Amino acid sequence: MSEISKEYIKLIPNLFKGFQRLNQKSSNLTHLQNQILEFVFMHDNSMTIKQISEALNVPKQQMTDLLKRLIDQGFITKSQNKFDKRSFVIELTDKGKTSQHEKWTIIYQNFVNDLSKLDSEEQFDLHFAMHKVNYLLKKMEG
Repeated sequence: MSEISKEYIKLIPNLFKGFQRLNQKSSNLTHLQNQILEFVFMHDNSMTIKQISEALNVPKQQMTDLLKRLIDQGFITKSQNKFDKRSFVIELTDKGKTSQHEKWTIIYQNFVNDLSKLDSEEQFDLHFAMHKVNYLLKKMEG
């Protein structure tokens, strides 16, 4: 068990560093601004400020400032929640959606470039290993 734990602990920074490299120069936004846009984009619907704040573990007062900047830059809109007049919902604008599509296109292109450094057997091994790790981690959750 301790060997599995050690490999898992090694995997986390490798994945993070690899994704950070792929994500490099894909956006001019701050890390937290990107996280907000990604979160709303991935959920593909309007989100309350509370939902975003809790999911990203960002204090509400910090979230307010981040959202204001994203609104000012035209990436999101903020409107009153139709179901609960005490709260507000955040939605991506067309500019916000386009920025996320462009960002993920750049990340994909960077990943394809990295894959080209591996021969076909190594690519097959990587695919199998990633599939297996994803499957096993999901199995451990449930």
